[in-house]
Amino acid sequence: MKKVKETIISLMAGIDGFSGISYKVHVDFYQNRFTVFEWRNKENLHPITNFERKSIGSMEDFKKDIYLMKIWEWEPSYRKEEGIILDGKYWSIKLNTKGKIFESEGMECFPPDWKRFCTAVEKLTGTPFR
Repeated sequence: MKKVKETIISLMAGIDGFSGISYKVHVDFYQNRFTVFEWRNKENLHPITNFERKSIGSMEDFKKDIYLMKIWEWEPSYRKEEGIILDGKYWSIKLNTKGKIFESEGMECFPPDWKRFCTAVEKLTGTPFR
């Protein structure tokens, strides 16, 4: 079991929907800020999300959630063994600490805390992340 003794510096995560909407989020814990991007491919021509002022969550609460989920223990890759997937969701996470970088990714296969992670991102940013 890997233990993180280092301070978390930043987190980058993305979801790429091959036939839908894709999201990227970058959280900088030192600067105490985040950026989030949403984009759609040409087949998904629904109106773009309104840029109204959204309610955002607490950076401190989000950081606590990250520590509780122990992302540094997630497998490097989550993939289904059978066949080639031509459509679906690809996701990736990169967690930077002072001493190490932890990366995890997957295709239509997710770690046990994936839904909890998505909910935490949504609570922080006030935007969808699914």
